[in-house]
Amino acid sequence: MHLLYVDMSGNVGRADETHFVMAGVAVFERGVHHVIQELDSVVEKYFPDQEISEIELHGSPMWGGRNFWRRVDRELRHKIISDALAVFRGASRSNLRAFGMIVDKAAVSPDDPVEHAFEQICTRFDKYLTRKYNRQKQRQRGLIVVDKSRYEDTLQALAHSYRSDGTRWGSLRNLSEVPLFVDSRMSRLVQLADLVSYSLWRRYEHDDHDQMLSIVDNFDRDGRVYHGLYHKTLPGKKCDCAACASRR
Repeated sequence: MHLLYVDMSGNVGRADETHFVMAGVAVFERGVHHVIQELDSVVEKYFPDQEISEIELHGSPMWGGRNFWRRVDRELRHKIISDALAVFRGASRSNLRAFGMIVDKAAVSPDDPVEHAFEQICTRFDKYLTRKYNRQKQRQRGLIVVDKSRYEDTLQALAHSYRSDGTRWGSLRNLSEVPLFVDSRMSRLVQLADLVSYSLWRRYEHDDHDQMLSIVDNFDRDGRVYHGLYHKTLPGKKCDCAACASRR
């Protein structure tokens, strides 16, 4: 089974924010333990005298220096984010694929950007599994694991709808059950998805490319086209980001 761990960045209700991001990290079930070990090693490297399970890798507080991270120097906080994202280039790189749905909220208004992003990420994860089956002739089911949030009821309802009626692009043939919702403090993989989503949000909301550039090659793609990276923009708006450029 392949697991897609999902988290989100950006506030749908804030008028001063332009973008909402939903991102995921896909990993084969046997690779989960190794990714957790790599992420735990990053935390232990910098906090050897603390209980590492109590330290959450959470993009926004790490970047801004809030909660636990308030007492950590800014440069060190950003270095830890970079080191955590480096698992995509480490021993687990062959097991990991990233997915990122970036939605300009005005481009889908009056529709809900959360619903738009969730339909996209479910569809693209399903297509990813179909592509793996077509090439390897080994069918694997997929399960989506999502951080508990205020969107839980919405996402549960959408998932039920997709199972019975499909998405606008057809049926989801490879996904098992409805999403599993977990507390991000208990899941290093959800924390990794959060770091991916926050890196994307920084790139599109604040034109800060640094963290995204370190992982852009790890988003699901086939040839030159990024299937795992999606950017919904206003009609007629020219964009040269990796997602948009790969489709021209």
